[in-house]
Amino acid sequence: MRYRNAALTLPADLRLPACRRCKYEPLALDTLPSSLLESLYRADLRKRVAVAVSRVQRYLSQRRTELLLNLSQGYLSRLRAGGGVPGAPLVSLLAILAAHPELIGELEAYWTLPPE
Repeated sequence: MRYRNAALTLPADLRLPACRRCKYEPLALDTLPSSLLESLYRADLRKRVAVAVSRVQRYLSQRRTELLLNLSQGYLSRLRAGGGVPGAPLVSLLAILAAHPELIGELEAYWTLPPE
């Protein structure tokens, strides 16, 4: 199901609300509690950031990545260990860098040039 910017997989044991009259027709998924969707979304972000950091680490050390992205020292380690919840923009940026490592050099070059 779509929630925010992600496609979430609902747990198999989740009982979807059904019509009270026919007991069969599932109601719209927007009737699910927002707290459940939010917790699933946060768990998805944690998994995605761990994968993205591991992939970026093939090309750039965690510390250099933190410096390049202006993150505090140890932040990526904490996220990989499941501590904290990353924002979707950071997860997206790390995923793009992992998929296109040639952009790392361009990003480094960008920050060494004066603004135009």
